[in-house]
Amino acid sequence: MSRSIAVVFPHWMQEHGHLGEEHAFRTFEHVVRAVTALSPLVEVQDIGTIVLSARGPSRYFGGDNAVAQKLHQICLDANMGSAFGVGIADSRFAALAAAHLAVSRQHPCVIDTAIAAEFIAALPVASLSRVGGITADTVDLFQRLGLGTCGALLTVGEAALIDRFGVEGKRVYLLVSGDEVQHLAPGAPPSDFACSVEFESPLANAAHVVSAARDTIDAMVNAIAGHGQQCVRLLITCDTDHAESASRIWGEPRGFGAAVTAQRLLYQLEGWLTDSAADPDAPTSGVVRVEFMPLESREVLVSQPLLWGGSQENTERAARAASMAMAVNTSVQVTVPRWEGGRDMATVYSRVPLSLVDITNPDASEQRVHTGDGVARHWSGSVPSPSPASVAVEPPLIRVVDARGSDVGVTGRHELNTVPSYVEVGSQKYDVVRVAGPWPLEERWWDPRRKRRQVRMQVLVRHPRRGVGVFLVGLENQQWTLLARYD
Repeated sequence: MSRSIAVVFPHWMQEHGHLGEEHAFRTFEHVVRAVTALSPLVEVQDIGTIVLSARGPSRYFGGDNAVAQKLHQICLDANMGSAFGVGIADSRFAALAAAHLAVSRQHPCVIDTAIAAEFIAALPVASLSRVGGITADTVDLFQRLGLGTCGALLTVGEAALIDRFGVEGKRVYLLVSGDEVQHLAPGAPPSDFACSVEFESPLANAAHVVSAARDTIDAMVNAIAGHGQQCVRLLITCDTDHAESASRIWGEPRGFGAAVTAQRLLYQLEGWLTDSAADPDAPTSGVVRVEFMPLESREVLVSQPLLWGGSQENTERAARAASMAMAVNTSVQVTVPRWEGGRDMATVYSRVPLSLVDITNPDASEQRVHTGDGVARHWSGSVPSPSPASVAVEPPLIRVVDARGSDVGVTGRHELNTVPSYVEVGSQKYDVVRVAGPWPLEERWWDPRRKRRQVRMQVLVRHPRRGVGVFLVGLENQQWTLLARYD
Protein backbone atom coordinates (compact mmCIF):
# COMPACT_ATOMS: atom_id res chain seq x y z
CA MET A 1 0.00 0.00 0.00
CA SER A 2 1.27 3.46 -0.90
CA ARG A 3 1.39 5.58 2.22
CA SER A 4 0.92 9.36 2.36
CA ILE A 5 3.02 12.11 3.88
CA ALA A 6 1.43 15.33 5.10
CA VAL A 7 3.09 18.55 6.22
CA VAL A 8 0.91 21.21 7.86
CA PHE A 9 1.63 24.76 8.98
CA PRO A 10 -1.69 25.49 10.75
CA HIS A 11 -0.90 29.14 11.54
CA TRP A 12 0.75 30.13 8.24
CA MET A 13 -2.17 32.19 6.92
CA GLN A 14 -2.63 33.89 10.26
CA GLU A 15 1.06 34.78 10.48
CA HIS A 16 1.73 35.68 6.83
CA GLY A 17 -1.70 36.66 5.51
CA HIS A 18 -1.72 40.22 6.82
CA LEU A 19 -0.53 41.41 3.40
CA GLY A 20 -3.06 39.31 1.51
CA GLU A 21 -3.56 35.77 0.30
CA GLU A 22 -1.15 36.26 -2.61
CA HIS A 23 1.65 37.18 -0.21
CA ALA A 24 0.90 34.14 1.97
CA PHE A 25 1.05 31.81 -1.05
CA ARG A 26 4.23 33.46 -2.31
CA THR A 27 6.03 33.03 1.02
CA PHE A 28 4.75 29.47 1.38
CA GLU A 29 6.14 28.63 -2.06
CA HIS A 30 9.65 28.73 -0.59
CA VAL A 31 8.69 25.92 1.79
CA VAL A 32 7.03 23.94 -1.01
CA ARG A 33 10.13 24.18 -3.19
CA ALA A 34 12.28 23.02 -0.28
CA VAL A 35 10.04 19.96 0.11
CA THR A 36 10.43 19.16 -3.60
CA ALA A 37 14.06 18.30 -2.82
CA LEU A 38 12.64 15.22 -1.12
CA SER A 39 10.04 14.42 -3.78
CA PRO A 40 9.66 16.32 -7.07
CA LEU A 41 5.85 16.09 -7.17
CA VAL A 42 3.92 17.49 -4.23
CA GLU A 43 0.34 18.59 -3.72
CA VAL A 44 -0.58 21.92 -2.18
CA GLN A 45 -4.04 21.47 -0.72
CA ASP A 46 -4.17 24.96 0.74
CA ILE A 47 -1.93 27.61 2.26
CA GLY A 48 0.10 25.71 4.84
CA THR A 49 -0.81 22.17 3.76
CA ILE A 50 1.41 19.88 1.64
CA VAL A 51 0.77 16.23 0.75
CA LEU A 52 3.08 13.81 -1.07
CA SER A 53 3.50 10.12 -1.59
CA ALA A 54 5.76 8.20 0.79
CA ARG A 55 6.57 5.37 -1.63
CA GLY A 56 9.67 6.81 -3.31
CA PRO A 57 11.16 8.82 -0.42
CA SER A 58 10.72 5.98 2.11
CA ARG A 59 12.57 3.54 -0.13
CA TYR A 60 15.36 6.03 -0.79
CA PHE A 61 15.93 7.18 2.79
CA GLY A 62 15.39 3.82 4.47
CA GLY A 63 11.88 3.82 5.92
CA ASP A 64 9.07 6.09 7.05
CA ASN A 65 10.75 7.22 10.27
CA ALA A 66 13.90 8.25 8.42
CA VAL A 67 12.01 10.21 5.76
CA ALA A 68 9.87 11.87 8.45
CA GLN A 69 12.96 13.08 10.28
CA LYS A 70 14.51 14.28 7.01
CA LEU A 71 11.35 16.19 6.07
CA HIS A 72 11.08 17.65 9.56
CA GLN A 73 14.59 19.08 9.24
CA ILE A 74 13.89 20.45 5.75
CA CYS A 75 10.81 22.31 6.99
CA LEU A 76 12.69 23.52 10.06
CA ASP A 77 15.36 25.07 7.85
CA ALA A 78 12.98 26.49 5.24
CA ASN A 79 10.14 28.07 7.21
CA MET A 80 10.11 31.40 9.04
CA GLY A 81 9.59 30.19 12.59
CA SER A 82 6.01 29.03 12.08
CA ALA A 83 4.87 25.92 13.95
CA PHE A 84 4.49 22.84 11.74
CA GLY A 85 3.92 19.10 11.87
CA VAL A 86 4.89 16.09 9.74
CA GLY A 87 2.66 13.00 9.62
CA ILE A 88 2.81 9.69 7.74
CA ALA A 89 -0.03 7.18 7.53
CA ASP A 90 -1.79 4.77 5.18
CA SER A 91 -4.33 7.33 3.95
CA ARG A 92 -4.23 11.02 3.21
CA PHE A 93 -6.84 11.78 5.88
CA ALA A 94 -4.90 9.91 8.56
CA ALA A 95 -1.62 11.52 7.50
CA LEU A 96 -3.12 15.01 7.78
CA ALA A 97 -4.56 14.20 11.20
CA ALA A 98 -1.17 12.83 12.31
CA ALA A 99 0.55 15.98 11.04
CA HIS A 100 -1.77 18.17 13.12
CA LEU A 101 -1.02 15.97 16.13
CA ALA A 102 2.70 16.42 15.46
CA VAL A 103 2.40 20.21 15.69
CA SER A 104 1.93 20.11 19.45
CA ARG A 105 4.47 17.31 19.88
CA GLN A 106 7.11 19.17 17.80
CA HIS A 107 8.15 15.77 16.49
CA PRO A 108 7.04 13.77 13.41
CA CYS A 109 4.08 11.45 13.92
CA VAL A 110 4.31 8.16 12.01
CA ILE A 111 1.23 5.90 12.19
CA ASP A 112 2.08 2.23 11.68
CA THR A 113 -0.19 0.20 9.43
CA ALA A 114 -1.00 -2.16 12.33
CA ILE A 115 -2.71 0.63 14.31
CA ALA A 116 -4.03 2.72 11.40
CA ALA A 117 -7.66 1.63 11.91
CA GLU A 118 -7.55 2.34 15.65
CA PHE A 119 -5.97 5.74 15.04
CA ILE A 120 -8.71 6.84 12.64
CA ALA A 121 -11.47 5.43 14.86
CA ALA A 122 -10.26 7.53 17.80
CA LEU A 123 -10.23 10.80 15.83
CA PRO A 124 -12.99 13.28 16.71
CA VAL A 125 -15.61 13.71 14.02
CA ALA A 126 -14.60 17.39 13.75
CA SER A 127 -11.44 16.15 11.97
CA LEU A 128 -13.59 15.36 8.94
CA SER A 129 -14.19 19.07 8.44
CA ARG A 130 -10.75 20.31 9.50
CA VAL A 131 -8.63 17.98 7.35
CA GLY A 132 -11.06 15.79 5.41
CA GLY A 133 -12.89 18.33 3.27
CA ILE A 134 -16.36 17.42 4.59
CA THR A 135 -18.73 20.37 4.96
CA ALA A 136 -19.17 21.88 8.41
CA ASP A 137 -22.96 21.43 8.23
CA THR A 138 -22.58 17.67 7.76
CA VAL A 139 -20.13 17.39 10.64
CA ASP A 140 -22.42 19.47 12.86
CA LEU A 141 -25.27 17.07 12.12
CA PHE A 142 -23.07 14.10 13.07
CA GLN A 143 -22.29 15.74 16.40
CA ARG A 144 -25.94 16.51 17.10
CA LEU A 145 -26.75 12.88 16.40
CA GLY A 146 -24.26 11.84 19.08
CA LEU A 147 -21.63 10.53 16.65
CA GLY A 148 -18.56 12.05 18.29
CA THR A 149 -15.77 9.93 16.76
CA CYS A 150 -14.88 8.52 13.37
CA GLY A 151 -15.23 5.04 14.88
CA ALA A 152 -18.86 5.78 15.72
CA LEU A 153 -19.47 6.83 12.11
CA LEU A 154 -17.88 3.61 10.88
CA THR A 155 -20.42 1.56 12.84
CA VAL A 156 -23.26 3.38 11.05
CA GLY A 157 -22.28 1.60 7.85
CA GLU A 158 -21.64 2.64 4.29
CA ALA A 159 -25.17 2.02 3.05
CA ALA A 160 -26.78 4.20 5.74
CA LEU A 161 -24.35 7.07 5.17
CA ILE A 162 -24.90 7.01 1.41
CA ASP A 163 -28.67 6.75 1.86
CA ARG A 164 -28.74 9.88 4.07
CA PHE A 165 -25.89 12.00 2.65
CA GLY A 166 -25.46 10.75 -0.91
CA VAL A 167 -22.07 11.36 -2.53
CA GLU A 168 -20.73 13.08 0.58
CA GLY A 169 -21.79 10.10 2.70
CA LYS A 170 -19.73 7.84 0.46
CA ARG A 171 -16.71 10.08 0.95
CA VAL A 172 -17.23 10.12 4.73
CA TYR A 173 -17.18 6.32 4.80
CA LEU A 174 -14.00 6.19 2.73
CA LEU A 175 -12.33 8.58 5.18
CA VAL A 176 -13.35 6.81 8.41
CA SER A 177 -12.62 3.35 6.99
CA GLY A 178 -9.11 4.31 5.83
CA ASP A 179 -9.86 3.43 2.21
CA GLU A 180 -9.41 6.99 0.96
CA VAL A 181 -6.04 6.64 -0.77
CA GLN A 182 -5.15 9.12 -3.52
CA HIS A 183 -2.03 8.46 -5.55
CA LEU A 184 -0.10 11.30 -7.11
CA ALA A 185 -0.64 9.95 -10.61
CA PRO A 186 -3.10 10.83 -13.37
CA GLY A 187 -6.50 9.19 -12.99
CA ALA A 188 -10.09 10.29 -13.49
CA PRO A 189 -11.34 12.33 -15.19
CA PRO A 190 -10.35 10.77 -18.52
CA SER A 191 -7.02 11.81 -20.01
CA ASP A 192 -8.69 13.67 -22.87
CA PHE A 193 -9.65 16.38 -20.36
CA ALA A 194 -5.97 17.28 -20.04
CA CYS A 195 -5.06 20.36 -22.06
CA SER A 196 -2.17 22.70 -22.62
CA VAL A 197 -1.47 26.12 -24.05
CA GLU A 198 1.73 27.31 -25.74
CA PHE A 199 2.86 30.91 -26.20
CA GLU A 200 4.67 32.27 -29.23
CA SER A 201 7.07 34.26 -27.04
CA PRO A 202 8.18 33.66 -23.43
CA LEU A 203 6.04 35.40 -20.81
CA ALA A 204 7.86 36.50 -17.66
CA ASN A 205 4.86 38.12 -15.95
CA ALA A 206 2.53 35.83 -13.99
CA ALA A 207 -0.57 37.90 -14.74
CA HIS A 208 0.17 37.80 -18.49
CA VAL A 209 0.48 33.99 -18.40
CA VAL A 210 -2.85 33.64 -16.58
CA SER A 211 -4.57 35.98 -19.04
CA ALA A 212 -3.18 34.09 -22.03
CA ALA A 213 -4.25 30.73 -20.57
CA ARG A 214 -7.76 31.77 -19.56
CA ASP A 215 -9.50 30.45 -22.70
CA THR A 216 -7.83 27.07 -22.23
CA ILE A 217 -8.90 27.00 -18.58
CA ASP A 218 -12.50 27.80 -19.51
CA ALA A 219 -12.56 25.04 -22.14
CA MET A 220 -11.22 22.44 -19.68
CA VAL A 221 -13.67 23.34 -16.91
CA ASN A 222 -16.61 23.34 -19.33
CA ALA A 223 -15.59 19.95 -20.74
CA ILE A 224 -15.49 18.39 -17.26
CA ALA A 225 -18.79 20.04 -16.30
CA GLY A 226 -20.35 18.65 -19.46
CA HIS A 227 -19.87 15.15 -18.01
CA GLY A 228 -21.58 16.13 -14.75
CA GLN A 229 -18.23 16.21 -12.94
CA GLN A 230 -16.09 18.72 -11.09
CA CYS A 231 -12.32 18.48 -10.80
CA VAL A 232 -11.05 18.47 -7.19
CA ARG A 233 -7.35 17.71 -7.80
CA LEU A 234 -5.40 19.35 -10.60
CA LEU A 235 -1.80 19.08 -11.77
CA ILE A 236 -0.43 22.30 -13.29
CA THR A 237 2.93 22.22 -15.07
CA CYS A 238 4.69 25.34 -16.36
CA ASP A 239 7.66 25.12 -18.73
CA THR A 240 10.09 27.88 -19.69
CA ASP A 241 11.98 28.51 -22.88
CA HIS A 242 15.13 27.11 -21.20
CA ALA A 243 13.49 23.75 -20.40
CA GLU A 244 12.90 24.67 -16.74
CA SER A 245 9.73 23.25 -15.25
CA ALA A 246 7.54 23.77 -12.18
CA SER A 247 4.79 21.27 -11.32
CA ARG A 248 2.22 21.53 -8.56
CA ILE A 249 -0.82 19.50 -7.63
CA TRP A 250 -3.61 21.63 -6.25
CA GLY A 251 -6.58 20.42 -4.24
CA GLU A 252 -9.98 22.10 -3.97
CA PRO A 253 -12.80 20.20 -2.19
CA ARG A 254 -15.44 22.56 -3.63
CA GLY A 255 -14.25 21.87 -7.17
CA PHE A 256 -12.11 23.87 -9.60
CA GLY A 257 -14.05 26.50 -11.47
CA ALA A 258 -12.38 28.65 -14.10
CA ALA A 259 -11.72 31.49 -11.63
CA VAL A 260 -10.22 29.20 -8.97
CA THR A 261 -8.00 27.47 -11.54
CA ALA A 262 -6.72 30.82 -12.81
CA GLN A 263 -6.06 31.89 -9.22
CA ARG A 264 -4.02 28.75 -8.45
CA LEU A 265 -1.98 29.21 -11.63
CA LEU A 266 -1.30 32.81 -10.61
CA TYR A 267 -0.13 31.74 -7.14
CA GLN A 268 2.12 29.04 -8.58
CA LEU A 269 3.76 31.44 -11.00
CA GLU A 270 4.03 34.28 -8.47
CA GLY A 271 6.03 32.07 -6.15
CA TRP A 272 8.18 30.76 -8.98
CA LEU A 273 8.85 33.90 -11.01
CA THR A 274 9.13 36.47 -8.20
CA ASP A 275 12.49 37.49 -6.77
CA SER A 276 14.37 35.55 -9.42
CA ALA A 277 17.58 37.47 -8.78
CA ALA A 278 17.74 36.31 -5.16
CA ASP A 279 16.84 32.67 -5.84
CA PRO A 280 19.42 30.51 -7.66
CA ASP A 281 16.73 27.94 -8.53
CA ALA A 282 14.40 30.48 -10.13
CA PRO A 283 13.74 30.26 -13.89
CA THR A 284 16.07 32.09 -16.25
CA SER A 285 13.49 32.56 -18.99
CA GLY A 286 9.80 33.23 -19.45
CA VAL A 287 7.01 30.66 -19.56
CA VAL A 288 6.26 29.18 -22.98
CA ARG A 289 3.87 26.35 -22.07
CA VAL A 290 1.29 25.57 -19.38
CA GLU A 291 -0.33 22.16 -19.02
CA PHE A 292 -3.43 21.31 -16.97
CA MET A 293 -3.92 17.67 -15.97
CA PRO A 294 -7.06 16.85 -13.93
CA LEU A 295 -6.24 14.03 -11.50
CA GLU A 296 -9.53 13.46 -9.70
CA SER A 297 -13.14 14.41 -10.28
CA ARG A 298 -16.38 13.91 -8.41
CA GLU A 299 -20.02 14.14 -9.29
CA VAL A 300 -21.36 17.66 -9.02
CA LEU A 301 -23.19 17.85 -5.72
CA VAL A 302 -26.81 18.94 -6.01
CA SER A 303 -27.37 22.21 -4.14
CA GLN A 304 -30.63 23.17 -2.48
CA PRO A 305 -32.08 26.20 -4.30
CA LEU A 306 -32.96 29.33 -2.36
CA LEU A 307 -36.51 29.78 -1.12
CA TRP A 308 -36.73 33.01 -3.14
CA GLY A 309 -34.89 33.74 -6.36
CA GLY A 310 -34.03 30.20 -7.50
CA SER A 311 -30.47 28.88 -7.49
CA GLN A 312 -28.45 32.06 -6.90
CA GLU A 313 -30.31 33.84 -9.69
CA ASN A 314 -29.29 37.32 -8.58
CA THR A 315 -25.64 36.35 -8.21
CA GLU A 316 -25.52 34.75 -11.64
CA ARG A 317 -27.16 37.81 -13.17
CA ALA A 318 -24.55 40.04 -11.51
CA ALA A 319 -21.73 37.84 -12.83
CA ARG A 320 -23.10 38.04 -16.38
CA ALA A 321 -23.49 41.83 -16.15
CA ALA A 322 -19.92 42.25 -14.93
CA SER A 323 -18.58 40.00 -17.71
CA MET A 324 -20.48 41.99 -20.33
CA ALA A 325 -19.18 45.29 -18.95
CA MET A 326 -15.59 44.10 -19.12
CA ALA A 327 -16.09 42.68 -22.61
CA VAL A 328 -17.53 45.94 -23.97
CA ASN A 329 -14.73 48.13 -22.60
CA THR A 330 -11.29 46.75 -21.81
CA SER A 331 -10.62 49.64 -19.41
CA VAL A 332 -13.43 48.46 -17.10
CA GLN A 333 -12.16 46.59 -14.05
CA VAL A 334 -14.53 44.80 -11.69
CA THR A 335 -13.26 43.85 -8.26
CA VAL A 336 -14.81 42.22 -5.19
CA PRO A 337 -13.87 42.59 -1.52
CA ARG A 338 -11.89 39.96 0.39
CA TRP A 339 -11.29 39.87 4.13
CA GLU A 340 -7.61 40.18 5.03
CA GLY A 341 -7.73 41.02 8.74
CA GLY A 342 -5.74 43.65 10.57
CA ARG A 343 -6.29 46.75 12.67
CA ASP A 344 -6.39 49.39 9.93
CA MET A 345 -9.94 49.87 8.67
CA ALA A 346 -8.64 50.90 5.23
CA THR A 347 -6.85 47.57 4.71
CA VAL A 348 -9.16 45.10 6.46
CA TYR A 349 -10.62 44.30 3.03
CA SER A 350 -8.58 44.07 -0.15
CA ARG A 351 -9.90 44.26 -3.70
CA VAL A 352 -9.35 41.27 -5.98
CA PRO A 353 -10.24 41.00 -9.70
CA LEU A 354 -13.57 39.34 -10.41
CA SER A 355 -11.84 37.00 -12.88
CA LEU A 356 -9.96 35.32 -9.99
CA VAL A 357 -12.99 34.48 -7.84
CA ASP A 358 -16.23 32.58 -8.30
CA ILE A 359 -19.01 34.80 -6.97
CA THR A 360 -21.63 32.17 -7.84
CA ASN A 361 -20.25 29.87 -5.12
CA PRO A 362 -22.04 30.95 -1.90
CA ASP A 363 -19.70 29.04 0.42
CA ALA A 364 -16.59 30.57 -1.15
CA SER A 365 -18.15 34.04 -1.05
CA GLU A 366 -19.06 33.63 2.62
CA GLN A 367 -15.50 32.60 3.43
CA ARG A 368 -13.97 35.37 1.33
CA VAL A 369 -16.02 38.22 2.79
CA HIS A 370 -17.07 37.20 6.30
CA THR A 371 -15.02 34.38 7.79
CA GLY A 372 -11.65 34.89 6.10
CA ASP A 373 -9.22 32.10 5.28
CA GLY A 374 -7.26 31.36 8.42
CA VAL A 375 -6.76 35.03 9.31
CA ALA A 376 -7.72 35.86 12.89
CA ARG A 377 -11.12 37.54 12.99
CA HIS A 378 -10.59 39.37 16.29
CA TRP A 379 -7.50 41.57 16.33
CA SER A 380 -6.52 43.28 19.55
CA GLY A 381 -6.72 47.01 19.05
CA SER A 382 -9.06 46.75 16.05
CA VAL A 383 -12.11 48.99 15.70
CA PRO A 384 -15.08 47.43 17.53
CA SER A 385 -18.39 46.65 15.89
CA PRO A 386 -20.40 48.06 14.25
CA SER A 387 -18.06 48.88 11.38
CA PRO A 388 -18.01 52.41 9.93
CA ALA A 389 -20.14 53.06 6.86
CA SER A 390 -17.45 55.08 5.06
CA VAL A 391 -13.70 54.43 5.40
CA ALA A 392 -11.12 56.85 4.03
CA VAL A 393 -8.41 55.23 1.92
CA GLU A 394 -6.28 58.35 2.41
CA PRO A 395 -7.55 59.93 5.67
CA PRO A 396 -7.76 63.74 5.45
CA LEU A 397 -6.03 65.92 8.02
CA ILE A 398 -8.35 67.48 10.62
CA ARG A 399 -8.12 69.47 13.84
CA VAL A 400 -9.56 68.46 17.19
CA VAL A 401 -9.59 71.54 19.44
CA ASP A 402 -10.81 72.52 22.87
CA ALA A 403 -12.96 75.52 23.90
CA ARG A 404 -9.93 77.85 23.79
CA GLY A 405 -8.97 76.77 20.24
CA SER A 406 -5.94 74.74 21.33
CA ASP A 407 -5.17 71.40 19.74
CA VAL A 408 -6.21 68.39 21.78
CA GLY A 409 -3.42 65.90 22.52
CA VAL A 410 -2.96 62.57 24.26
CA THR A 411 -0.70 61.92 27.24
CA GLY A 412 1.70 59.02 27.68
CA ARG A 413 -1.04 57.25 29.65
CA HIS A 414 -3.31 57.49 26.59
CA GLU A 415 -5.60 60.09 28.14
CA LEU A 416 -6.81 63.33 26.57
CA ASN A 417 -4.94 66.35 27.88
CA THR A 418 -8.01 68.57 27.51
CA VAL A 419 -11.71 68.33 26.68
CA PRO A 420 -12.50 68.38 22.91
CA SER A 421 -15.05 70.98 21.83
CA TYR A 422 -14.81 71.12 18.03
CA VAL A 423 -13.68 69.05 15.10
CA GLU A 424 -12.59 71.01 12.03
CA VAL A 425 -12.81 69.12 8.72
CA GLY A 426 -11.65 71.48 6.00
CA SER A 427 -13.90 74.54 6.21
CA GLN A 428 -16.57 72.69 8.20
CA LYS A 429 -16.75 72.96 11.99
CA TYR A 430 -18.53 70.30 14.05
CA ASP A 431 -19.49 70.57 17.71
CA VAL A 432 -18.32 67.67 19.86
CA VAL A 433 -21.22 66.13 21.82
CA ARG A 434 -19.55 63.06 23.29
CA VAL A 435 -16.25 61.19 23.04
CA ALA A 436 -15.40 57.48 23.36
CA GLY A 437 -11.74 56.62 23.83
CA PRO A 438 -9.00 57.17 23.00
CA TRP A 439 -7.70 53.63 22.41
CA PRO A 440 -3.97 53.02 21.86
CA LEU A 441 -2.63 51.07 18.90
CA GLU A 442 0.97 49.93 18.70
CA GLU A 443 2.10 47.67 15.86
CA ARG A 444 5.43 46.04 14.93
CA TRP A 445 7.30 47.78 17.76
CA TRP A 446 10.25 45.45 17.08
CA ASP A 447 10.72 46.72 13.49
CA PRO A 448 12.42 50.17 13.34
CA ARG A 449 11.15 50.83 9.81
CA ARG A 450 7.57 49.59 10.12
CA LYS A 451 6.70 50.31 13.75
CA ARG A 452 3.63 52.39 14.29
CA ARG A 453 1.92 54.14 17.22
CA GLN A 454 -1.55 55.62 16.98
CA VAL A 455 -4.54 56.42 19.16
CA ARG A 456 -8.13 56.29 17.95
CA MET A 457 -11.25 57.96 19.21
CA GLN A 458 -14.94 57.92 18.33
CA VAL A 459 -16.57 61.35 18.39
CA LEU A 460 -20.28 62.13 18.35
CA VAL A 461 -20.58 65.46 16.53
CA ARG A 462 -23.33 67.91 15.54
CA HIS A 463 -23.40 70.27 12.57
CA PRO A 464 -25.93 73.10 12.08
CA ARG A 465 -26.91 71.87 8.60
CA ARG A 466 -25.64 68.28 8.43
CA GLY A 467 -27.13 67.15 11.72
CA VAL A 468 -25.65 64.54 14.07
CA GLY A 469 -22.93 62.08 13.02
CA VAL A 470 -20.13 59.94 14.39
CA PHE A 471 -16.47 60.24 13.36
CA LEU A 472 -13.63 57.80 13.88
CA VAL A 473 -10.51 59.94 14.28
CA GLY A 474 -6.87 59.00 14.86
CA LEU A 475 -3.83 60.77 16.25
CA GLU A 476 -0.46 59.78 14.82
CA ASN A 477 2.76 61.81 14.79
CA GLN A 478 0.95 64.69 16.55
CA GLN A 479 -1.59 64.97 13.70
CA TRP A 480 -5.30 64.15 13.78
CA THR A 481 -6.91 62.46 10.75
CA LEU A 482 -10.49 61.48 9.90
CA LEU A 483 -10.32 57.68 9.51
CA ALA A 484 -13.99 56.86 8.96
CA ARG A 485 -17.60 58.00 9.34
CA TYR A 486 -20.59 56.23 10.84
CA ASP A 487 -24.11 56.67 9.47
